[in-house]
Amino acid sequence: MLTSAATRITMISSILATTAIPAFAATEGRSNPTDLIVWGFIGFCALIVIAQITPQIRNLNKQSKSAAEEAKAVKQLL
Repeated sequence: MLTSAATRITMISSILATTAIPAFAATEGRSNPTDLIVWGFIGFCALIVIAQITPQIRNLNKQSKSAAEEAKAVKQLL
């Protein structure tokens, strides 16, 4: 289970790294005063996404711990 999770994380991070390269290359050739506003907007959107995902991850961890405790209790009863 651990190796499959590590493999998935590696695969996802490599995909994200290779798709970000063209975005960095595209911003190099031009200079526009609105670039700061655009990057600020993108950063704000990323902040909103992280703020939405973080509680879901915490809830998922709590649910998995409670499910493991319930499974352990069922095993002890049998």
